[in-house]
Amino acid sequence: MHAPFAITSEYFGDTAVISVVGELDTTRCSRLAEALDACLAAGRVHLVIDTAELTFCDSMGLRTLIDHVERARLAGGWLRLTGARGVLRRLLDVTGVGALIPIDPDVSTALRARMPDDDALGL
Repeated sequence: MHAPFAITSEYFGDTAVISVVGELDTTRCSRLAEALDACLAAGRVHLVIDTAELTFCDSMGLRTLIDHVERARLAGGWLRLTGARGVLRRLLDVTGVGALIPIDPDVSTALRARMPDDDALGL
């Protein structure tokens, strides 16, 4: 039996904050890919993925993130991670992928990378 898994999204203009909760493994990567693809298709080219509640990530989860770094870049945007810790942080460090994807401590820090005026966001 799988642990609970959820993806939620919030939007700020052309920026999307996607929160991932639970275990991101081979069986769930397509759900994250679909959410990210939908954001890009809607013109939300700046992707912030909040992983603070992510408890596990396998190599396919990592591959999904890497694929969407490139897709966001080709669309004129970027992808950033927030709250990476535990298994995900170790995976990012060991594979060197952490050097390719900006990692912020929290969502508000990542949003400031796009929108320096926090007051406009209510942060």
